[in-house]
Amino acid sequence: MKKNALIVLIVILMAISGCKSKKDIDVTPGSTAKAVYNQAKKFIKRNPDKARSLFKDVMQLFPTSVYARLSKIGIADSYFKEKGAGTLIMASAEYQDYVNLYPQSPDAAYASYQVGMCYSRQMKKPGRDQTNTKNALKYFENMVRQFPDTKEAEEAKKKIEKARNYLASHYFRVGLANYRLKAYKGAISRFKQVIDEYPEFARNDKTFYFTGRTYFAMEEYDSAASFFRRIINSFPKSKYVKKSQKMIKKINKQKAAPAKGDKKK
Repeated sequence: MKKNALIVLIVILMAISGCKSKKDIDVTPGSTAKAVYNQAKKFIKRNPDKARSLFKDVMQLFPTSVYARLSKIGIADSYFKEKGAGTLIMASAEYQDYVNLYPQSPDAAYASYQVGMCYSRQMKKPGRDQTNTKNALKYFENMVRQFPDTKEAEEAKKKIEKARNYLASHYFRVGLANYRLKAYKGAISRFKQVIDEYPEFARNDKTFYFTGRTYFAMEEYDSAASFFRRIINSFPKSKYVKKSQKMIKKINKQKAAPAKGDKKK
């Protein structure tokens, strides 16, 4: 009789959990939501797939338990731990879904932060495609707005600074490449983008210098001189100060020299 009851219980568990195969069942009869959840947590680093299976069991077998909600975070974490591009996309979707479902929960700030981290993990160095950098920046900024007074928001601010530095470096490199190719209008456009959108960029002395050099190459001497003066005034310890002073002298000579049409034959 006891044997028959056990068989019936196993059949019920299989039906509830989506008809898993016999070897996929990790939950033993009589297990509590907490016990299964804790078991899943133990596997999350060394076997994310097994952890994910257990978290799903919690959600399916104990849908009204607080551990069902926590298991949704666990599923996202299990994808995040795998670190692949595909699994990071899955993790991002799970974290965002959690925030949408439980915006007032204690773990919503963490889940929101992790959405940004999924993109931050895929950021490429300046000079390469910056799509993931832009996405990371967007989600971190959104996280700070939505959960401003949290420890995760403080961490997100650091990530925002890093992402903005990547983008500023990237646009500067594009501008420098244009300058070297003598595509001066494109260079000016990118240099000004860095100056206007990323005023905190640590290498803005270099940005100002090459903006000045670009204007000098275009023979727009007044504009060039204004950028060299900004380096001298705003970055007195920069290595570009002496170079800027030399460029100002060149500009003064160019402006003092007679125009080609005015030279005596």
